[in-house]
Amino acid sequence: METVNKENKKKSFNFSLIDNTSTSIPAGNITFILSFCIPALIFLALYYLRDIFPFGNDCYLRSDMYHQYAPFYSELWHKLRTGDTLLYSWDIGMGVNFTSLFAYYLASPINWLIALLPQKYMIEIMNMLIVMKLCASSVTFSYYISKHFHTKKCTIALFGMFYALSAYSAAYSWNIMWLDCIVLIPLIMLGLEKLVDENKCYLYCISLGLCIFTNYYISIMVCISVCLYFIVLMIAYDGDKSFGIYIKKILRWIFYSLIAGGLAACLLLPEMYTFSLSASSSTSFPTKLTSYFSVMEMLVRQLINVPVHLGLEHYPNIYCGVAVFLLIPLYIMNKKIKPAEKIGKCIILLVFLLAFNLNIPNFIWHGFHYPNSLPCRQSFIYIFFLLSMSYEAFYRIRQSTVKQISASVWFSIIFLVLAEQIFKDSDTYDFKIFYISGAFILIYALLIYLKKTKNFKIPVIFFAVLCISVVECTINMESTGLGTTSRTAYLLDYNAVKTVTSDVSDNDDSFYRMDKITGARSKNDGAWHNYHTISTFSSTCSAGMSQLYKYLGMVSSTNAYGYDGSTIVTNSLFSVKYLISNKLLSTDSLRTYYNGYDGEFIYKNEYTLPAGYVSDGNLSEKWKPDTIYNGIENQNSLIEALTGVKDTFTECFVYPSQIDVTFSPSSSGHMYLVIQKEGVDNIGVTINGNTTGYSGLKNGNRTVDIGYVNAGDSINVNAETSMNLHVYILNENKFKQAYNILNNNSFQVEKWNSTGFTGSVTCDNDGTFLFSIPYDKGWSVYIDGKKCSTYSIADALLAVDITKGTHSVKLKFMPVNLIKGCIITFICIIILIGTAVAKRRGIDKKLKQKLIVIFNNHANNDSLTESDTNTTEEQ
Repeated sequence: METVNKENKKKSFNFSLIDNTSTSIPAGNITFILSFCIPALIFLALYYLRDIFPFGNDCYLRSDMYHQYAPFYSELWHKLRTGDTLLYSWDIGMGVNFTSLFAYYLASPINWLIALLPQKYMIEIMNMLIVMKLCASSVTFSYYISKHFHTKKCTIALFGMFYALSAYSAAYSWNIMWLDCIVLIPLIMLGLEKLVDENKCYLYCISLGLCIFTNYYISIMVCISVCLYFIVLMIAYDGDKSFGIYIKKILRWIFYSLIAGGLAACLLLPEMYTFSLSASSSTSFPTKLTSYFSVMEMLVRQLINVPVHLGLEHYPNIYCGVAVFLLIPLYIMNKKIKPAEKIGKCIILLVFLLAFNLNIPNFIWHGFHYPNSLPCRQSFIYIFFLLSMSYEAFYRIRQSTVKQISASVWFSIIFLVLAEQIFKDSDTYDFKIFYISGAFILIYALLIYLKKTKNFKIPVIFFAVLCISVVECTINMESTGLGTTSRTAYLLDYNAVKTVTSDVSDNDDSFYRMDKITGARSKNDGAWHNYHTISTFSSTCSAGMSQLYKYLGMVSSTNAYGYDGSTIVTNSLFSVKYLISNKLLSTDSLRTYYNGYDGEFIYKNEYTLPAGYVSDGNLSEKWKPDTIYNGIENQNSLIEALTGVKDTFTECFVYPSQIDVTFSPSSSGHMYLVIQKEGVDNIGVTINGNTTGYSGLKNGNRTVDIGYVNAGDSINVNAETSMNLHVYILNENKFKQAYNILNNNSFQVEKWNSTGFTGSVTCDNDGTFLFSIPYDKGWSVYIDGKKCSTYSIADALLAVDITKGTHSVKLKFMPVNLIKGCIITFICIIILIGTAVAKRRGIDKKLKQKLIVIFNNHANNDSLTESDTNTTEEQ
C-alpha cells in the first residue's frame, strides 16, 4: 500500500508568515463571503455608473450575447416552460439538433433556474447569472488558496477579486457559457493536487467532469493545462519516490481523467457529430511557425486600462492587477520555494505566453482550430497560475529581503519606462496606461515595505491594500468591460411580435415557418420570439446549409445563414408561410396581408409547400448548383430539376459596370436584383420617387427583393461603385405551374412535433423525396413502416428515394450518439460511485481492524492487571 511522507507534506505548508503570526486580520469563512461580496459590489457600482437596468435604460448585451446567447436562452426557457423536448428545435435555422446546441451554449446546470423567472427579463436573468458566476469564481479561487496554503485570512479575497475581474472577464464575461470553466478551474487544480499528494480523486474527477459537461470547447484548454500541471506536480512530489508509486499515480490520474470525460459523454458524443457537419471541421494544421507580436507588447497587456481585444490580431487579455509585476519577481527570488515547483510553474507561464504569440501553439490550444476572433481563450488559466504564484510571494513576504523588494520595484519601473518609450506613438496603448500602472505599483511597493518592516499595524495595511485593490480593479473594469446597448431598442418589438405570432399559431396548426422580411434584430429572432424560422447564427450550424443559402443568393457565412435574399420561390420550397415586417408591404395574389399589431405586420405566402415533396428521378444527379451562377439562376435550375419547369425567373436587364441605373419593366410582377460584384455593401432603390436602402450585400451574388412592381414603373438603383447588376422578374404563371406539380406530390402531414412527423405521400413516379429539413443522420425516415436510407441533397437537405404510389410516411429524430453517450455517462457514474463505496468499505474495514486490535490490547491489559492483583492478594 502506498504511503505518503506526511511530515514533509506538513512542512511544505507550515510557513512562518504574516498571516499566520498575527490574529489581527479577519479570518475564517468570512473570507469567502468577502470573496463573493466585493466583486458583487463592484458590479453593482458599475451597473449604476453605466445606467444598466434597473438603474437606467441600457443593458449589458454585446457581440454574440446580443445575437446568439439571449435568443438561445429564450428558446431554452420556452422549452423548459412548455415541456418541449431538448432534442430538436424548429425555431433555429430551419431545424437544428438542439442537444448539440445545448451542449455548446446552454449546458450549465444553473441555466435551468431561468424557467422560474419571466421570459421578458431574459437579458437581466443572463446579467444576473454572469455576476453570480464571476463572484463564484472569486470564491473558488479563494478556496483554492485557502486549501493550498492552509489559511483563511481575508487577504486571499483580494486575489479572488482580481481573478474574477481580470481582463479576461472584462473582455469575455458576456460569453456566459465559458464562465463555468472559470469557476471550476481552481477546484480542478486543487483536486489534481489532492490526487497527486493525498491520493484523493473525487474533487478532481467531478469538477473536471462538470467542466467538460458545461462547455466542452473551453475544457479542451483546461485539459491541456491539467496535463502540464500534473507533470509539474509529479516532479515536485515530496512523498515516496519509488517507481511503483509514480506508476500508480499516473494510472490513477489517467483513470479518473477518463471517468471525468465519460461523465460528459452524454453531450460530448452528440456534439462531436454535429461539429463534423459544421465549417469548423475543415481546418488544417499550420505548416509554418509565425509570431504575432513582440514579447514586450504581450507583457504590456498586463497593465491597467489596456483596451481588451476581441478581434483577429491575437492579443491576449491578461490583466489581473499590476501588483503581479512586483510579486512574480519576488516569487522567483524566494529561496524557500521548492525549486522544482518554482521552475515548473514558471515553465507553465512560459508555455502560455508562447501559445499567445505563436501560431502553431495557438492552433493546438484552441482545439486544433483558429478562433474566429476572441483570441487567447485559454488566458484565464494563465491568470489562475499567475495569481496563485503571486499570492505565494505575498504569503511569504517575510522571507523576502528589502533588497529583493527593491529589485522587484526597479524591475517594474524599468519595464514601464521601456514600454512607454516603445509604445509612445501607439494608438492602442495610451501613455496614461503606463503612468497609472506605475502609480499603483509604487503604492503597492510602499505597502509591502510597511508590511515587511512592521512600521504600521497590520489591520491598517490590510485596509489600505483592500481600498487600493478595489479602486484599481474597478477602474480597469469600468474602462475596459461591460459594453452596453439600448434595452429599449432590443425589446422594442417584443410584445408586438409575440402578439402577432401567437395569433398565427392559435389559428394555424399546420407545420409552417415564418421569418422577418424587415426589422430583423439578428438571425436568431425565431429563437428569441419562439417561432419556426429558417435563419440562424451559431457555431454549430451546418456548413452544407450555409453553402446552400449562398448558392440560392441568400445571406450566409461560415457559421450563419439567414432569410435575407429569399424569394417567393425559396419561401415556397422552405415552407415559409408567413412573413413578419415592421413596415407595410405591397400585396398581390402571391402574398396577402394577415394581421398586425403595434407596428408589426404578418403577411401570408399563399403558395407554400409542406415539409416534403417528391421530384421525379434522381435529384442529386439532376441539380448541381453552380458557384458561377447567381442565386436566381440556381433557383431556376433547382425548380427545373424538381419539376421540369424552366425559367421561373426572367432576366430583364443587365448592367455590368454601371453605378447608377434607371429602367422601367415591361411587365408587372415580383422583381429581384442580383448584385454580383463583391464589396458592394449598400444600394439605394427608388421606385416612382420612393427610396429604400438595402445593406449587408458585400459578399456578392446577393439577391434583393424590391417587391411587386408594375409595368412602366420608374426604378432607379445606385451604389458607390459598379454593381454588376442583374434584374429579374418572377414569372407568376410558371411559378404556379411548378408549385402545383410539387404540391400534388407533397407530404400530407397528419401529426407533427419537435422530433417527428407522420403522414402520407402520393407519388406520380419514382423519385427523390426531398424534405425542407437540414440533413442530419439523427433523422430516421420510415416509408410504409420500413426504415429508408437517408442522404443529403447539396450536402444540406434531407432526402430519401421513394417509389410510385401512395405511402405512409413517418419521420423520427434522435441525436446521433446520444444514447451511446448516455450509456457511457451512466457507466462512469456507476464506476465512480463503486470506487467511492469500495474505498469507504476499505476504510471501514481498516477502522474495524484497528478497533479490534485496540479492544484486544485493552482486554489483554485488563487480564494482566487482574492476574497481578490476584498474585498480590495471595502473597
